[in-house]
Amino acid sequence: MKQIGISIVEHRGSFLVGLRPPDVPLAGYSEFPGGKALKGEPTRTTAIRECEEETGLKIEAVTLLHHQTFSYPHSEVALDFWHCRLDSEQSAEDLSFPWQWIPREELDDLQFPPANHNVLEILRTLAPLD
Repeated sequence: MKQIGISIVEHRGSFLVGLRPPDVPLAGYSEFPGGKALKGEPTRTTAIRECEEETGLKIEAVTLLHHQTFSYPHSEVALDFWHCRLDSEQSAEDLSFPWQWIPREELDDLQFPPANHNVLEILRTLAPLD
């Protein structure tokens, strides 16, 4: 089973969301930054590393929001969703396609992978970080 660290980066009531490229599983779905943990790497570290690699943004992982295992046809995954905020030195404007800030109330308008269903429920009622 693959260990995955996912960054739920919140900034001023919006969340960092991208779009999965056409050449990967779950292509076309919206996604939060994240990826596979390196051998022995804590998923908190994975979430921070993957977010910077994918988006260029430096973040701080604040708390583990949710842990879930899920079986897709292509893989079994253990997902750790980390509630994160921008590093104090990081500008929220330093984004490039396909990443953008999506207001909390618009998350339901996007199509996320099925394994994200529970964490999206949590985000609906979560107190803001900032």
